[in-house]
Amino acid sequence: MKELPVSEKPYEKCFRYGAGVLSDAELLAVILKTGTQNKTSLALAIELLQLHPSYKGLIGLHHLTMQDLTAVKGIGKIKAVQLFCVLELSKRLSRQTKETCIHFHSPCDVAAFFMEEMRHLETEHLYTVFFDATGRMLRSETVFVGTIQMSIVNPREILRLALQYDSAHYVILHNHPSGDPEPSPEDIAITEKLQRASELIGVPLMDHIIIGDNQYVSLRERGCL
Repeated sequence: MKELPVSEKPYEKCFRYGAGVLSDAELLAVILKTGTQNKTSLALAIELLQLHPSYKGLIGLHHLTMQDLTAVKGIGKIKAVQLFCVLELSKRLSRQTKETCIHFHSPCDVAAFFMEEMRHLETEHLYTVFFDATGRMLRSETVFVGTIQMSIVNPREILRLALQYDSAHYVILHNHPSGDPEPSPEDIAITEKLQRASELIGVPLMDHIIIGDNQYVSLRERGCL
């Protein structure tokens, strides 16, 4: 990046004005540190932000694989791992709060808390969130990964965890990788199956929230619970 004027170098801009003035590409260039013989780190960053065929910008980075990254000249395994770690930190930061102090008051609160973590997942994940009687979150667990089918989702593991954490009630969430959170007949059937099983042990299922791309559907709000 030596050929850039001092005023245009991301490091110099950050020192002078703070990280907030840097563009997405400049922030990424700082993380990459170096480019190639014929390409600056800034040019390499711009290439990465345009790499995914459908998702452009920072969102696209969440959809890239190790193979996608290492296929780019100038990105080896070390830089690819560094990028994945930065992306993971960004997801964790989006929901970083002391979990013992988190209270949810609506489906919107729950969806907002898990949105950034779940909306970028390439496969379906089923999360279970356990609460005490005041609405404080006790624990969240990933209980299933893959195509969610009623024949596969077993209430036994979810209810075992509910009892283990001494839960008063719980909520399940799962994502639709397509980005459309509209519930399928299978989603509704799974909800009814878990609701019946939960009533037997006195730890009610309060909601089933489906996460899409920055949008959600609550089956409780839909009147399905």
